Amino acid sequence: MTFKKVSVIAVAGAVLLAGAIGIAINLTSPNEMEIEVPEAPVEQETEIAEGGIKTLENMENMPIYFDDTDVLLLPLRNVMEGLGGSVKWNVEARTAEISYRGRTLTVQPGEVNAQLNGYEITLPKTVEMINGCLYADETLISAYYTGEVEFNRETRQITLQTKDNTIPVLAVKEISGEKEGRSYRVEVPVIVGLNDSNFEKNLNKDTMKKMQEYADEYLAAGTEGQDGLLQLKVQTGLCTKEFLSFWWEGEKDGISVKMAENIDLLGQKVVTLADMLDGASLEEVKTEAGEGWTEEQFFLTPEGGLVLLKESNEGGLEMHYWTAEGKSLGWKDAYKALFQK
Repeated sequence: MTFKKVSVIAVAGAVLLAGAIGIAINLTSPNEMEIEVPEAPVEQETEIAEGGIKTLENMENMPIYFDDTDVLLLPLRNVMEGLGGSVKWNVEARTAEISYRGRTLTVQPGEVNAQLNGYEITLPKTVEMINGCLYADETLISAYYTGEVEFNRETRQITLQTKDNTIPVLAVKEISGEKEGRSYRVEVPVIVGLNDSNFEKNLNKDTMKKMQEYADEYLAAGTEGQDGLLQLKVQTGLCTKEFLSFWWEGEKDGISVKMAENIDLLGQKVVTLADMLDGASLEEVKTEAGEGWTEEQFFLTPEGGLVLLKESNEGGLEMHYWTAEGKSLGWKDAYKALFQK
């Protein structure tokens, strides 16, 4: 097979790339990796097989690209192998299988549909094939494998901090549909990484069923000739190995919509605020929340703060951040540990 030398350069297209940059990777600890980027873009040369195809097995010293919006595009093979994971390329299916610490993400360049540990999910950003190399937006890598991706422009250093592997991942699957002028686009949570695989499967199955029924009811409730749109995005709140809190935020026919779900992962059940608070504290919350609030309408922030979802004057729900200045809520014994870390 004949090879030719070509320069790895920026390409024009949907993403305007600034250039190729040489990198140095250093695994500073089992949970942290540093990538050093030189000040100026470095033009690198690589061998590409005749026809423009380069296999992942031949990749070495892949450059980092970042686009004109300053979003980092990281080379998947270098990053994941640097962390101790692997990237396998399926030539026939044109898919990449990214495995690290028990989580396998299967992606196809340019497609948002993917699989995480066998579950169908929708990626926040597509993986791109650039000059024969796979690149991923920093948000994709942080969503499933690392807690944070930070780029210090002064030191030209990128730091990737991996998550505690016992904490589950909250991915999403977008569902959509339309009927006679009405349509919906709804994100459904997909929870991956629970200790009990059967509970995980049933939980994801039940959540998908509930949200699909909610979307179908919206379409069925439409009036002939009346257009409408339901759109909901998932936001992650408190997420630990013991507890998961998330909420949906969006619009239904122009009115703000918010929904929440709180799951006791150890007890394997969805809980209400009445399940978590003692009687006196629950009455205190009810008094402040007033009418138009129920015990299911709340979520916990990543820091453990309590947010109530209250009815607004427009008929939707608005966020009410509970302030405990000068007072404290009485959490039941099973949940006190959530707020003592």
